[in-house]
Amino acid sequence: MSGMRQNRGRHWSDEEDNLLRSMSQAGKSLTLMTVKLNRPMASIRARAEDLGIGIPGTEIGRRKRRRSA
Repeated sequence: MSGMRQNRGRHWSDEEDNLLRSMSQAGKSLTLMTVKLNRPMASIRARAEDLGIGIPGTEIGRRKRRRSA
């Protein structure tokens, strides 16, 4: 069983949330975040969206522009 699989359903700790925030603010890539947090990209994307954290190189955390009619 891989390390990523063992994390399935595991809750995020305050320490992990803080690490996600600091890596995002430092401009770290999503790939690096997966290694440091030992979580799949989908999990990191979902958590970042829940917390309103932007991830460099993605649309996560950016407000969507309204299209004018």
